[in-house]
Amino acid sequence: MIAILGGGLAGLSAAHHLRERPHVVLESEDAPGGLCRTREAEGFRFDYTGHLLHLRDPRAIALVDELLPDAFRVIERRAWVRTRGVTVPFPFQANLHGLPPEVVEDCLVGFMESLEAPRPDGEDVSFETWVRATLGSGIGKAFLFPYATKLFRRAPSRMTADWVSWSVPRPTPREIVRGALGIRNEGMGYNATFRYPVRGGIGILPAALAAAGGTIRCGARVVEVDLGAREVGLAGGERIRYDQLVVTVPLPAFLGMVRGGGDLAAEAVSLDWSVVACLNLGVERPGVGGGAHWIYFPDPDVPFYRVGFPTAFSDSVAPPGTSSLYVEIGLARGETPDLEALEAAALAGLRREGILEESDRILVRDLVLLDPGYVVFDRARQRAMARVLPALEAAGVYAIGRYGAWTYSYMERALLDGIEVAERLRAAS
Repeated sequence: MIAILGGGLAGLSAAHHLRERPHVVLESEDAPGGLCRTREAEGFRFDYTGHLLHLRDPRAIALVDELLPDAFRVIERRAWVRTRGVTVPFPFQANLHGLPPEVVEDCLVGFMESLEAPRPDGEDVSFETWVRATLGSGIGKAFLFPYATKLFRRAPSRMTADWVSWSVPRPTPREIVRGALGIRNEGMGYNATFRYPVRGGIGILPAALAAAGGTIRCGARVVEVDLGAREVGLAGGERIRYDQLVVTVPLPAFLGMVRGGGDLAAEAVSLDWSVVACLNLGVERPGVGGGAHWIYFPDPDVPFYRVGFPTAFSDSVAPPGTSSLYVEIGLARGETPDLEALEAAALAGLRREGILEESDRILVRDLVLLDPGYVVFDRARQRAMARVLPALEAAGVYAIGRYGAWTYSYMERALLDGIEVAERLRAAS
């Protein structure tokens, strides 16, 4: 028997690819999908922040096309960065035109100096060091440092760079000069295009996975895992025996449930994260956002770090003549914000930044907290993960997905994690 803890995208993918073998997905919520679900409120459909499907791997493409043929359309990204009262195309480092001249100068000089700098080596290089050596101090100060601080609630000097090197595109000298002169650089980065459902929200993907096969038990909250006895204990007292265990639930919480794993539970204190407050809004005006899919806000005096516009992905997610937004605010782990004040500050910021007009009528307000939100990468995490993952695998436990593997991830990677762990379990049997 294979037990899979968590019915998010990674867990559902694993179950789908293990459907010929005895298995069970244990999901604590009343429906599968994890954060890849869609909420409905008064005719609006809200995902749990922006869930956009970036597909590059043939295995993931084949899986999605098999499950939901013709359900998604491919969209070219329209993303922007708004800072210092100016809106420039994303990625920031390749589209500097329009920023204050002194900022452009600082970014260009810093980038050119980085070309001569030795590339940082070693896993414990800080995010700040990596940015300065890869893109230059000017780009770091103007965008990446303040943005990352808002997102992770951690100073760049206190984070490692192992989460970012694959995802942040480095322009060529020609590209950065072109962007500074106003010649827009298009198609850069892993998310230059994305897929989104023609109808409905992103929740159609986990629903299709769940319907395609796999044994799923919802409302099954795991409270204990005995590694020695290979048993999972549920909140109601039921015990489930397993041969292999796949973990997609947040790793710190899982380590807190472990029995018979020596001092593995002590490693949970080394794992940190930020919390995301997501304010979903339904507005009685079409075209809010001016056609942008999302906008980044690095400035420290703006309360949110990103705003997305689902009605720019699909007009099926909101009633005719309206717009929908998701507003993302980073919080520190353990922070207990005044949610009414948080919402009021977000609305004031949206008006100040020109996203909302004073006359806009807000039809729906839906505030959700994602806890954990983003994994914080630091040296303590590196040390803990180097010990935890091998010890778990030695005990027949496979940690996958963003939260199970405690990593920086995306939907395609979650699907592939499920495919790959199924292959490993078949090979081990």
